[in-house]
Amino acid sequence: MMPTYKEIQECVRRRTGRTVRTCWIAEVKRELGMTRGPAPNRGQGAGAPPCPTRFREAIRYCVLNS
Repeated sequence: MMPTYKEIQECVRRRTGRTVRTCWIAEVKRELGMTRGPAPNRGQGAGAPPCPTRFREAIRYCVLNS
């Protein structure tokens, strides 16, 4: 069963002491091939800020091991 974004945020907060943005979680899930396609509310603007490398591994761990 896939963990929710809230569960992933809590897991990352426990591991790093910091909170992460849902767009960063979505970016990591997209890299892992765990999304179904582009979000319907995704606009044609500048897009979300990229996920900082210091959080990328913690998010990946929480997504894969929760």
